[in-house]
Amino acid sequence: MPFAYVLINCELGSENEIMEKIRKVPEVVDVYRVFGVYDIIVRISSNNMETLKEIITWKIKKLDEVRSALSMIVIEDLDKN
Repeated sequence: MPFAYVLINCELGSENEIMEKIRKVPEVVDVYRVFGVYDIIVRISSNNMETLKEIITWKIKKLDEVRSALSMIVIEDLDKN
């Protein structure tokens, strides 16, 4: 099952609002607020790669308060092999 991590930079003070919106997406596995270069880290899992890409593009990156997002789609999970 493909999954990805999305690292998000958002407008100052909008972290909780963004996290609430992202948690409503059924494919979202984990959402973390972090300190450092990024504000939020999201883990997403889907049945296929196309759906995963659509979620990242249309349900996360298009949120008004998101300034930028870095997507990392996992291609291999050595623990599962």
